[in-house]
Amino acid sequence: MNPAYPWHATQWSELRHIVGSDRMGHAFLFSGRQWLGVEALARDFAHYMLCETAARDERPCHNCRGCALFEAGNHPDFRVLSPLEQGKAILVDQVRDLGNFYTLKSHYQRGKISLIYPADAMNRAAANAILKVLEEPPPDALLLLVAHRFSAIPMTVRSRCVRIPCERVETNSALDWLTAELPTMAPEQIGHLFSQSGGAPLKALSVANEAGGDHGADMVEAMVKLKRGRTHALSEAQAFADLPIGELLQVMISVTTRLILARFGCTSFYDQADVAPDPSLQGLADHLNLKHLYRFLDLLFETRALLAGHSGFREVDVAESLWLGLSDAVSGAAI
Repeated sequence: MNPAYPWHATQWSELRHIVGSDRMGHAFLFSGRQWLGVEALARDFAHYMLCETAARDERPCHNCRGCALFEAGNHPDFRVLSPLEQGKAILVDQVRDLGNFYTLKSHYQRGKISLIYPADAMNRAAANAILKVLEEPPPDALLLLVAHRFSAIPMTVRSRCVRIPCERVETNSALDWLTAELPTMAPEQIGHLFSQSGGAPLKALSVANEAGGDHGADMVEAMVKLKRGRTHALSEAQAFADLPIGELLQVMISVTTRLILARFGCTSFYDQADVAPDPSLQGLADHLNLKHLYRFLDLLFETRALLAGHSGFREVDVAESLWLGLSDAVSGAAI
């Protein structure tokens, strides 16, 4: 079986090797930022493990009872644990229910598998509860965790999992995939879009298919206006008011990271010599204070972690705070 996305080929080979060796553990931690399809890789692995007829070095047959149930989304030995509301925390009661799931006997003798996504959304009580499952795993239980922020997973949980890092994206395979998905777009446009999206292929595809346009480019334009004193942070907060807070955070993180990389002469997280740097981005980066950018990036990550673990914040207040922080970040001379 090939993974859903070609840039996961290395990770898929590693998983197959682990299954065929004596290193097969009871828990795997897949880590990689958003828009890389990490959750799809974990699901593919669950499917592979629940197929009833495939040899372990082959692929799911797509014909057996296990495959039919999995592909229909109702396999009784597979459970997905996610926040009850998008952007909220995974709660301790949800993890306790997972414990009950593991106490039941497997229906089809392939073991019982659960997928926690995103695992970094677990609050402290939930993380402590999952630790108890990891410390005393039930027989034939397999736990798959997918985390966008590896550092947010407690060390006690990390140390009990086989880690599958998924951060690196092979550029050529990603560009080939985007070319197939966007057959009417010119190669240079695809390369630029990939770079603008921080090397995240699924984000690039989403931007290309989005009617509203490229929020990253709009963000850069807003930052230029803030730098030149032609607008105010609260005015820009209002202009971007239709953007959900989670997406606003993601756009700000992407643009700020690209600005920091541009200060060091890089175009993205990867070596892509055939994609020229964005002149508007580079022009802005050359006039920004690197220390201020790092401070603002810390604020963005802290805010995202805070929103993942708590509820009750007014999105408009959070957005205004972020725009004020951004305004501070673009002020001052470059260093």
